[in-house]
Amino acid sequence: MATLLAITVLLPMIGVLVLIAAPGLDASGARRIALGISLATCAASVLLLIGFDPAVTTPQFAYGPAAGPYGLSWMTRPDIRFALGLDGLSLWLFVLTTVLMITAVLSSWVSITDRAPLYYAFLLALETGLLGLFASLDVILFYIFFEFTLIPLFFLIGLWGGPDRNRASVYFFLYTLAGSLLTLLGVIALVVVHQQHSLDHRLTFSIPELTQGLSKLQWAEWYQIDSWTSPQVFIFLLLLAGFAIKVPLFPFHTWLPLAHVEAPTAGSIILAGVLLKVGSYGLMRFNMAMTPLGAVALFPLLATMAVVGIIYGALTALAQTDMKRLVAYSSVSHMGFIVLGMLALNETGMNGAVIQMLNHGLTTGALFACVGVLYERYHTRSMNEIGGIWNRMPLLAFFFIFSSLGSAALPGLNGFVGEFPILVGMFAESPRAAVYSTLGMILGAFYLLLMLRRVVFGPLVEPAAHDDHGGDGHGHAEIRPLGWHEIAGLTPLAILILWIGIFPEPFFARIRPAVAITNQNLQAQRAAIHSIAPAPTTIQPPAVATATPPVAARPLSAH
Repeated sequence: MATLLAITVLLPMIGVLVLIAAPGLDASGARRIALGISLATCAASVLLLIGFDPAVTTPQFAYGPAAGPYGLSWMTRPDIRFALGLDGLSLWLFVLTTVLMITAVLSSWVSITDRAPLYYAFLLALETGLLGLFASLDVILFYIFFEFTLIPLFFLIGLWGGPDRNRASVYFFLYTLAGSLLTLLGVIALVVVHQQHSLDHRLTFSIPELTQGLSKLQWAEWYQIDSWTSPQVFIFLLLLAGFAIKVPLFPFHTWLPLAHVEAPTAGSIILAGVLLKVGSYGLMRFNMAMTPLGAVALFPLLATMAVVGIIYGALTALAQTDMKRLVAYSSVSHMGFIVLGMLALNETGMNGAVIQMLNHGLTTGALFACVGVLYERYHTRSMNEIGGIWNRMPLLAFFFIFSSLGSAALPGLNGFVGEFPILVGMFAESPRAAVYSTLGMILGAFYLLLMLRRVVFGPLVEPAAHDDHGGDGHGHAEIRPLGWHEIAGLTPLAILILWIGIFPEPFFARIRPAVAITNQNLQAQRAAIHSIAPAPTTIQPPAVATATPPVAARPLSAH
């Protein structure tokens, strides 16, 4: 199974080489190759999902023994390894990436004819970057994949985007690159602190080893959070710099609407569905797992930023007339909920945050795909120019309504399964933040239903350029119905939106063990704060208790 994981990560790159090297490849051949590679990658990820054992708390499908070191040696000094593995934090994001890539390829089936082989090559390269990022068990490997994802999306926006694509691509690249360089400093600081203050003083870049070692560090200053210059708080801020931009957490969201509006449909699907989760995954994997006391120290500030982002994103979405821009600002609001769940500092909120990453990817990916269908036919995204599409394309209207209700957290659909635990968890930590954030849920339902009322229901309204009757609101007979490729791209997302809403336990069962370990480390470090003597000269290293995981871990050898 370890070999299967490596093949799954690298398989899209084989498609990239074929698309670039094949002479005289036309658009039809390119899209078929891209779809075949995407389907094969998704099938491999499903096999990994089936083989994933919820009872195992160590990373699975990794080369090496269950206790590490994981992976294959890449560099010996320092010991950087090509280490891949999956746990409850990364599993569903890994599978989500492969599912949404199929939707992204199918959404471009007709619209992309210019330089199609290069376009699909960049899409598949982006998939490899994202899969490698979520599966990385080495911090340097993680950072390489983290930075690599910028390159394909930069070209996808810059070459196939809208009229303002050049500014959007440069803005996206520079904004996210600047923050990620600070994150690199934070990663290096984690490695150095672990080497200097761990019991064996070993230099390691292994994410599991760093997580375990930093949670039991015998260094009293590591547990002091009296100022932002305290070691753990300061490193937390360095890590936050890059991940907050990726989320994007208010007020670091300003690059997102422009990138979404100018990106091609497939770019928007992957950007909102997966790439934003790179930030929230990084926060969970590094900030909450390795420097959790930073979240404790900065809780008032971070909770305020999350709540403001929830309400601001919802209010701004409510003011939009462009459907794509509305969905983009809704992402700012919904990603604020995910950050809020992490800040709940308990298992309930964190479980909700992790599954909400999956939920948001499904619903937002479906919404962007639906908007892309309308734009491809009408060449406008304005809600003032399109209305009553139920009369023209009832099947598209169904997908539009279904994904909107999932995004609005209707009970019985996936959004409710994520947002409800987030609010319950946050209420236990800060009732005020939980109450304020519910306003975002109310506004979210309002702007989504308003969009549906204006675009889906009522009399048929189409742009004048597509109206045979002088723009009097009657339909255009030549607008083609939903194609097979569009139905095939939206159907799996709709099935998962319903499945998670009705029967979420299989999804939570694979998330809980990893979240439980993260929460135990957090609670142990919070307890260690109170064991530190007030006078710095008399401080003794706190004895951090190691909580027993709620599920039994057993060694898993590489297959």
